[in-house]
Amino acid sequence: MKEKVILENPNGETEERTVVCHFKSISDTRPNIKNVPILVVDKNEQNNGNNVLEFFWEKDGLYQAINDEAAWSEVKNVIINIIKANIEVAGVE
Repeated sequence: MKEKVILENPNGETEERTVVCHFKSISDTRPNIKNVPILVVDKNEQNNGNNVLEFFWEKDGLYQAINDEAAWSEVKNVIINIIKANIEVAGVE
């Protein structure tokens, strides 16, 4: 069974979501997200046949949408590196 998480919307409503992955970058090359927990969840929607994902970071003890452009750029780079590493491990080029 996949891990679930309960997230609270800004209006106070809660939603259960399936966790796709979570990570924390410890790299000095990513200063905007260094040591900040990042959560990737399935939005339970599809776009062109693909699952839509949501990305959150922990700020002030709560998971919030990533609305900082520099941080979002760093998160995208981490996700791209994770995908590339998984492709290389699987032997796919």
